[in-house]
Amino acid sequence: MGRSNYMTDEQRRQIETAYDSLQNAYKTLMAEYEAAPDSVPANLQSLYAQMQQMHGQMEVNHRQMMSGRMGGHMQGNGMMDEGMRMQMQGHMTGEWYQQMMGMHGQMAAMHQGMGQQSMAKMHRRLSSGFEKMRGIIPGLDEPTEVPFNEEGDPALLNGENLYGQNCASCHGSDATGIAGVFPPLVNSTWVTDDKSVPVRILLHGLSGEIEVDGQTYQGSMPSFKARLSAAEMAAILNYLRNQSNPDLPEITQKDVVGVAETYSKRTRPWNASELRPNE
Repeated sequence: MGRSNYMTDEQRRQIETAYDSLQNAYKTLMAEYEAAPDSVPANLQSLYAQMQQMHGQMEVNHRQMMSGRMGGHMQGNGMMDEGMRMQMQGHMTGEWYQQMMGMHGQMAAMHQGMGQQSMAKMHRRLSSGFEKMRGIIPGLDEPTEVPFNEEGDPALLNGENLYGQNCASCHGSDATGIAGVFPPLVNSTWVTDDKSVPVRILLHGLSGEIEVDGQTYQGSMPSFKARLSAAEMAAILNYLRNQSNPDLPEITQKDVVGVAETYSKRTRPWNASELRPNE
């Protein structure tokens, strides 16, 4: 499939120029990190490993968007025309940009706290660069529908594997988080309380300050609305809720779709006070 008219030539040039600049900045960052890994504590070394994996996944989505190709899970979707599929690919890539913004922002704060100004500055540059590219992608201010399969059944999906593929890079393989950086999800009331709250977070993301188990976290979690189907979201949340308390009621695909329809016009992340206005 050739390039789509989803993106103008000017928008394409702007993104390509910004991306080339970010690639150079990323290479410089990694060269400085690899030259002195002993100056970085173990928890931050772990984040560097996760960041490199995320960078690779982000690049795949970036290349698909720029070449006019769709991700494999969308290519066979006969319910979407080419324009809709490309819009969904754009939203998916935008979600990856947002995730990289958050990761680099957190790592900048950690280096800043350690007095490593040069490393902090490079991470801030990368974070702002991904924010800039996200601002160029057309249609991100327009709502999209969450992928829905009437025959989908979260119980037939492996929520643990889906969690590992989509969430573990930030929240840890055991979902206990990274202290002071990314909050735990197991036994977190943001996951175990009212079903609507964790569903809304996965659908639209979460930004700003949040308190989990008495500790305050500051950051940005991206939306997964373009990357995960309703059934996949339910499977991940049910895995986390079951790890926390096996007696919690399960979240169904219809629950996810119902919440998505209720907030169908929303295109920005939630903040804590919106999700829990009475606290």
